[in-house]
Amino acid sequence: MQKVYVLDSSVLLHDPRAIFQFQDNEVIIPFVVLEEIESKKRQQDNVGRAAREAIRNLDCLRNSGQLSQGVPLPGGGIIRIELNHYSKEILPLKSDMGLADNRILAVSLSLAHEEERSVILVTKDIAMRVKADALGILTEDYYNDKVAMTQIKDEVLTVSLEDQQVDQLYRNNFIYWQEPLPANGCIKTVLSDHCVLPLVASPEGNKLINCLGQGRASWDIRPKNMEQSWALEMLHNPEIKLVNLMGPAGTGKTLLALASGLEQTVHAEKYVRLLCARPIIPFGKDIGFLPGEKEQKVRPYMQPIYDNLEFLLRPKRDKERERNGESIVESAIDLLIKKKQLEIEVLTYIRGRSIPNQFLIIDEAQNLTAHEVKTIITRAGEGTKIVLCGDTDQIDHPYLDRESNGLAYIASRLKGQPFYGQVRLIHGERSDLATRAASLL
Repeated sequence: MQKVYVLDSSVLLHDPRAIFQFQDNEVIIPFVVLEEIESKKRQQDNVGRAAREAIRNLDCLRNSGQLSQGVPLPGGGIIRIELNHYSKEILPLKSDMGLADNRILAVSLSLAHEEERSVILVTKDIAMRVKADALGILTEDYYNDKVAMTQIKDEVLTVSLEDQQVDQLYRNNFIYWQEPLPANGCIKTVLSDHCVLPLVASPEGNKLINCLGQGRASWDIRPKNMEQSWALEMLHNPEIKLVNLMGPAGTGKTLLALASGLEQTVHAEKYVRLLCARPIIPFGKDIGFLPGEKEQKVRPYMQPIYDNLEFLLRPKRDKERERNGESIVESAIDLLIKKKQLEIEVLTYIRGRSIPNQFLIIDEAQNLTAHEVKTIITRAGEGTKIVLCGDTDQIDHPYLDRESNGLAYIASRLKGQPFYGQVRLIHGERSDLATRAASLL
């Protein structure tokens, strides 16, 4: 049976094409939602972009008829702009009808009383869903962009090897495998001496590659666990153009990515530049505008990257120069930036760029939408490798959750592709305090 879906402004600002995602059902947009979207259209951010696109989509539908009377949608449904379909008496006493949320709730409740069909309010606003439930209105989150993450144990394949195969693996660092393997999948095997050997499937899925365990090092950083061995192997494999590192705080995502990037950019010279970026979304209450040039403004947001770089570029040579009485003018980070081997950028300026032959690290990628992640990945030019780092349980974006963020979207859409590798890091290595706090608090 056909249903009636009332869309909140948060849904259209989250996905401007949401009106096309309800199949053959009727989509109702209260007039106050148009007013809210119109107030956002001049913003120079993703909210403003979504508002402008949503308005353009509605304007195109206007050619098929009057929106207040109902216009057919490509999927067989109908979209209608509801002008003033509510009564003030329908909400509890002293409800402020000047609030947009209350007017949307009133429209939904009036329609629910009049319609024989099910009337469902769709909103990304949790508080609004609670208020709607209290009023007896059926309500849902917007599920179209949600993806189901697989269990960590299901992402690791365990294989058994004969002694002869183990010898060949240590000799050649790979062996051919008869059964099909997931492209760039994480593989482990337990040897006869109970040691666990981390392996990675080849992009073609026909070979097992030895991760070299503690022998694999990047910029003097060696893996401390099996997951970090998988991560370093994928970071160093030139055939894997996109690596997704997911895990809680302190598991080494950003440090491993930076170490591998410095190794391949500065030492091996496989890439012309190490480019680091992260979304500008503050944790907690923002402190407002910051003074200075662009580099000074973004420095507080990029400080986690600088912290890891300072750890990796510990000034051993500077100490020797100090002992010799030489003056130190530039730090190691400033020197790499001056030589254009390192660039720390904000994602605000990445649209329209073409980035060839670079090692691109996107930190805190869980705060990106699916559209933003797609925009970033499509900036990659010839010879560029992209590394996404993030934790789907630490999301600061107001309209994203662990099932609708860009990191989870990439994991669900690209898993199994020969150019894509994914590792879920689980063991905290920052410190015993950080590990215990992450699990207990």
